[in-house]
Parts: sequence; structure tokens; C-alpha cells
Amino acid sequence: MLDANINNKKNKNKKMSNLWKNLKKYAPTAVGVLTLDSWVTGRKDSYRDRYLEAAYKKGLQEQQASKEAAINSEHAATMLKNKITITSDNLDAANTEVNKYSTEVTRITNQMLSGNLTPEELAALKPHLEYVQCMQTKALQNQTQYTKELQDLSISNDPDILKSDFSEIFNNFVDTYREFLSILSSEQKVILLNLCGYIFLIMIMTSITTLLIGGELINYFQLESKYPKLAKYIKFQLTLRKYSLRFYIVEFYFSILILISVNIFMFSYSYFYFS
Repeated sequence: MLDANINNKKNKNKKMSNLWKNLKKYAPTAVGVLTLDSWVTGRKDSYRDRYLEAAYKKGLQEQQASKEAAINSEHAATMLKNKITITSDNLDAANTEVNKYSTEVTRITNQMLSGNLTPEELAALKPHLEYVQCMQTKALQNQTQYTKELQDLSISNDPDILKSDFSEIFNNFVDTYREFLSILSSEQKVILLNLCGYIFLIMIMTSITTLLIGGELINYFQLESKYPKLAKYIKFQLTLRKYSLRFYIVEFYFSILILISVNIFMFSYSYFYFS
């Protein structure tokens, strides 16, 4: 237990040391500052001035304005340190990936240029080289992105920059999903599409089953006493049975046609393109 605590402390100190190195390297406001805590304190003082000015504009008295500014600036400084820590960790990971993929690209390139490989071995290495180069490009983009984020966080005097909104989370999710799709082969993308399609079909079939035998399900499982909210939802669906059932049936067959069409297209594409 003691060894684990010592290791945790060492890892935390190492992380803080790397964070401070990144700040001094990429953040102009950290130049000439001795420690991370003193830098955070300086940012907190800057935020407090902004909050104090805003409090006076709201008509607060000096004591109340100072108290509100102190609380808000402390919160903003904590958020700043947390966000910079996360960004610094992401930057370290991106730097590691850049070095790893750059080394791998050099190794594969030298191996292909050595003249010791057969044409079959060269053909087998080419897709792997393209994949590693693609991952190297992604790592370089992440490195640039996290470096810019670290710089923006360090130089801004506006505490609103620390706020995370839904659009930022959504955009990050979309970017991550695009990166995930970009490294998949055509066959893997088709498999992913099929999995999503099957899940969607199961949801449609569940809705159709609910409409057809909803009353029997309520009576058999005694849902009105055990799960009244679920029973109310099923009854509500039953009142819309005529129109909902038609919609779900059309949606079911339409989804199947889309899945079949995509699979036929990918099969034909792979057959004629690679043959």
C-alpha cells in the first residue's frame, strides 16, 4: 500500500513536471515564471480583476463584489489548471505518437529501399506504409491542435474561454468519429454499417412487437402494477397503432433495402476494382 502511494505521488509529480515544461515551451505567459503554482496564481489575479469589474457593473457593493470576484476567480483558476493539465497530457500523447509513427515510416521506407525484398513483399509492405503515414499525419494534426489549445488557454484573460458548451463536445465527438472512420478499410466500414443497421432493425421490430401484442404483454407481465410508466407508454403506442404500424413496416423494409444495396455495391466494387 505504501509503495502504491509512493508510485502515485511520483507519477503525479512527473505529470506536473511535464505540464510545466510544456507551458514554458509553448506558452509565452509562462516565460520568466518560476513555478506552476505561481503562474496559476497570476492567472487567478487577472481573472479576479475581470470578475471584480463585472461585479461593480452589476451594482454590487465593494465587500460583496470582492467576495464574489474571489470565489469566481478561484473557480476559474481551478478550471484553468484542470483544462491545461488535460491538454498537456493530450499533447504529450500526440508527441509520443508523432515520434513512434515517424520512426516506423523511416524504418519501413528504408526496408523497402534496401533492395532485399521480393515484389510480393514490397506489395505487402505498401498498404502498411500508407496506414502508418496516415496515422503520422493524424498525430501531427493533433500535436498542432493541442499546442494551439495550450497557447490559447495560457494567454487569454477571459475566463469564459474555460467554459465547455454542447457544441464543443459535439464537434469533438464528430472529429473523433471521423478519425475513427478514416482508418477503417472498406470492408470494416461495411461491417460497421451492418452492425448499426441490425441494431436499428431490432429497435423497429421491438416497436412493431409492442404495437401487435402490447396488450398481451401488459397483462402477462403485470406491467401496470410493476412498471406503470412502461405500461402507459405501451398503451399510448397502442392508441397510435393504425398509423405507427404502417410507418414502422415501411421503415423496416426501407432499411433492409438500404443495407442490401450498400452490401451489393461494396461487393461489386471490390470484385471489379481489385480483379
